[in-house]
Amino acid sequence: MGFDYNEAIWIKFFLSIVENQKNNNPNFLAIAHYDNNKMTGFLTASTFQNYYNNQWVMDVKDCVVDLDNKNNVFIVTKLFDEMISYTKECKGKHWRADSVRDFDNAVRYGKILTKKYNAKLHTSIRGII
Repeated sequence: MGFDYNEAIWIKFFLSIVENQKNNNPNFLAIAHYDNNKMTGFLTASTFQNYYNNQWVMDVKDCVVDLDNKNNVFIVTKLFDEMISYTKECKGKHWRADSVRDFDNAVRYGKILTKKYNAKLHTSIRGII
């Protein structure tokens, strides 16, 4: 992946998003998709200020679904629809979704978002020193 994964660090970050959202900070979002009271996916996001043009961007931190679920495209688009709607409500105009998945899964994820939302697919490179 290009980095060491630490579950405790991730949980702390995840909880900070939930806490900020609970405190009505519009720069943080945590949403979930449920099917018959079972969570089938979730999305977390927070904003950053683009250093190229000073515009605010809603940055998707996690979009997690069960990779074996046959309804993943539906679940991902429902989560993104809700994130985009929330961003519009807060007067935001831009969003970004990076991926920490392996290349094939990251490209599939990118292609879904590109097709559904007329987005642009970019790549990311990560290394270990």
